[in-house]
Amino acid sequence: MALSIFLITALVYLSGLSAASSCCGIAPDQEYHKTMIDLYLQAWNGDYSQVNHTFDPSIHIYLDRVLTANGSVSFSVQSREEVPGFMEQARQGWDKYSFEPVRWTDGDGYNLAVRWKFNGVMGAHFPKNTTLKEGAYVTYNGTDFLQLDPCSRLIKQVDMAQDYITLYHNLGLTEIKI
Repeated sequence: MALSIFLITALVYLSGLSAASSCCGIAPDQEYHKTMIDLYLQAWNGDYSQVNHTFDPSIHIYLDRVLTANGSVSFSVQSREEVPGFMEQARQGWDKYSFEPVRWTDGDGYNLAVRWKFNGVMGAHFPKNTTLKEGAYVTYNGTDFLQLDPCSRLIKQVDMAQDYITLYHNLGLTEIKI
């Protein structure tokens, strides 16, 4: 009798594991998702100390072309080692640079989306041509789609969708050189 209860319990447990992931067990829950979004935004807010606990070693970040003083450029982030440099480059020219979550949602256990608001204050050496002056406050929104790796449970892919038209409008731009 005790053996049959043990076998039934074991089968129920193992069937749950195999349905959730082929390699690592039960999919992350909502509390884990909240932690990952917090760590993700902390990194964007300049705290790179958690990068190894946030991003999978083979992270890929996909985003639209980014405006520079001489047109637009494409970025490619394909490893965890590249993440801090990419984030530092995005911070160039800002005296204040921060993101706050507006709302977030989790789909299945490995897919998340976070709608964020950027709050920035332009610095003296802002790299884009704009009519705004140093100290000007700039804001815009975006949505990042995060995919967690089923085994490492870290962010393996980020698909960024920034509201660039709003950003460019808020920067006072009337023309965009591509």
